[in-house]
Amino acid sequence: MAKEKYILVSHYCEHAHIDGSFVQNLFEYGLVPFEEKENDVFIDEKDISEIERMFRLHNDLGINFEGLDALKQMLKRMQKLEKEMNLLQKRLRLYE
Repeated sequence: MAKEKYILVSHYCEHAHIDGSFVQNLFEYGLVPFEEKENDVFIDEKDISEIERMFRLHNDLGINFEGLDALKQMLKRMQKLEKEMNLLQKRLRLYE
C-alpha cells in the first residue's frame, strides 16, 4: 500500500511563492482537500500540480474562485465522458 506524503502549506507557499490566502481560498471553495493536524494545515503531494494550475489560471487569466470551481467540474465531467467513449469504442471494435 502506497504511503501518502503531506506537505505543510506554509512551507509550500514559501517555496512556490504563492500567497497563503490563495491556498486558503482553494480550501474554502472545496477545490483542494487538506489535512489539519495539531493546528497545522497540510496538503497531499499529489494535489500540488492542481494548485499550481489553478494559481496560473487565477493570475494569468483572472479567473475567480467560482470560475475555477466551474472549470474543475467541467474537466472532471469531460474526463468521465472520455473514459466512457473509449470503453464504448472498445466494445464496438468487438463487433466489427
